[in-house]
Amino acid sequence: MNPNYQKWKSLQSHWDDDDFLKSLTPLMKLRYRQLDEKVKAILQENFSKVSGTPLLVDAGAGRGEFALFLKKSWGASEPWKYLGLEPSPEQLKQRDIPTLGLGFVHATAEAMPLQDMVAQGVLMKEALDHCYDPSLVFNEAKRLLKPGGVLVVTITNDKSYFKRLLPGINNAHKAKQTDHLFFFGPDDLRKLAREASFDRVSVETYNYLKFPQFLEIALGWLGEPLNRGLLSLTDAIGKVLLPGMGGGIILKAYTKKN
Repeated sequence: MNPNYQKWKSLQSHWDDDDFLKSLTPLMKLRYRQLDEKVKAILQENFSKVSGTPLLVDAGAGRGEFALFLKKSWGASEPWKYLGLEPSPEQLKQRDIPTLGLGFVHATAEAMPLQDMVAQGVLMKEALDHCYDPSLVFNEAKRLLKPGGVLVVTITNDKSYFKRLLPGINNAHKAKQTDHLFFFGPDDLRKLAREASFDRVSVETYNYLKFPQFLEIALGWLGEPLNRGLLSLTDAIGKVLLPGMGGGIILKAYTKKN
């Protein structure tokens, strides 16, 4: 058995993110909305190239936050099939949305209860660091994806510039994060994707703006339009000056087309 499984079972299998959600500043909430927008755009670009109705498997769906975002953006129509997988019964009981598409299933990303090559997209949004076997997660995603399908992984960047500047604080913070079994940088995700034999891999970082919590709370009073502009500007500058060192990572890994 994977040595991390028992640790995961004791810490994660009934994970509840109430405390984390209560701690979010307005700026952090905006960052998550923008991440939803980025992820949807990536999936939409890939799904628009296929015929029929594509299936998205949202592995580590949590409370269904991304499902709710999709429902709000879609309105009455549902252009994709959606299936949410979540290992925590607590998260499933506290869903933000009752159901969407094929609904929600209690399952881990290491053992997705689906046949081979059934999905056009697999999403791991802010969840891979909670898994007990990231390599197996990538292999499972590869198994599920049709030719030309895409795996999208978003995660906190353990190699961000602000974590490198303050390694002592970062290490102390990591020691307290019992909900995280792993910490990833861009190269770690590239390695996992290549080991799972994905055909094409792309990694970018974003979220270069980082302030102490009290300043982020203050920035929230500027309003969403100004904060969006500030986030976009700092990302544009950061990608040029500090490539690969933004606070968040987005990986896109594609299976080979027929």
